[in-house]
Amino acid sequence: MQFTHDIRRLLHRDPLDSDAMARLWGAILDESLDEVEIGAVIAALAVAGETREELAGLYRAARDRLVRWTPSVRGGLVSMAAYGLVPGEALVVSLACELLRRFEVPVVIHGVLDSPCGVSSAYVLRELGILPCASLAQADEKLATEGVAFLPAQLVSPALASLIALRARLGIENSAHLVAQALDPTHGLATRLTFSARGTLSERFEALAEDADGDSVALGWPAGRLPLNLAIRPRIERIQGGVRELLFEADAQETPTAVAPPPDDAPGMARWIRRVTGGAVPVPVPAMALAAACLYAVGSAPDFTQAKAIAAFHAGRLVA
Repeated sequence: MQFTHDIRRLLHRDPLDSDAMARLWGAILDESLDEVEIGAVIAALAVAGETREELAGLYRAARDRLVRWTPSVRGGLVSMAAYGLVPGEALVVSLACELLRRFEVPVVIHGVLDSPCGVSSAYVLRELGILPCASLAQADEKLATEGVAFLPAQLVSPALASLIALRARLGIENSAHLVAQALDPTHGLATRLTFSARGTLSERFEALAEDADGDSVALGWPAGRLPLNLAIRPRIERIQGGVRELLFEADAQETPTAVAPPPDDAPGMARWIRRVTGGAVPVPVPAMALAAACLYAVGSAPDFTQAKAIAAFHAGRLVA
């Protein structure tokens, strides 16, 4: 009856507090509610959006049900979510992954194989030779030997993966996609790299970014700008202990660049990324800003100034 009362409150858009939402979402993840009740909750949140307290409760419920995994590679890790939440996400995830590996920063990617907004990260990663892991043991091996592991959502949390899979049936993202951005499969060993863009569902994630456990590097694109536009640097912040530190402000206008944009198909995007990371074409300034932010956040440089210098030195160009 408690869950019935909470569902009715959501349908009338009477916001729940963090504890109530954690209990309700936990019941959904534990398969204690039927499909009609689950649909009512998802629909109510999709229509009206989540409050900051509700997002915090959703996050706690999902975090507490992550599969336990402690990779043998400790420290200096970056984790990225790839759930097709932001148009152009595949380019950012794949390019960041390959750049960070060049800087010997291990990367854990977790996500899904499909994407409703263009090519999926999984397809580009496959073209780069990074295949989904079949088990956590294989993920540990890949991380240790290749510096990257791609965990399908089912390995991270089978229950959450089921909610995310509802996108194929309902045609829309739900709160699970937002919460996935804040999850860290390594349980605190990694620095999260998160994405949001004004005017998309991912914008709601901003309300959760400071409440999630652990550290993160947050990329935020202004309205009308998306990751596919490499002439625009997003706002880049480090969030540590809930405190934001601005590293780069978003560009107000496009920066002229001689770098041709990448193709919009998986094979073409992968070839373009190989050219960038192999030195055949200059690394776009926004990409190097991202690399510098991650080097700083994971402790590969003593301060941000040196992180920018390291990134610029290896890229063979000066980053403003």
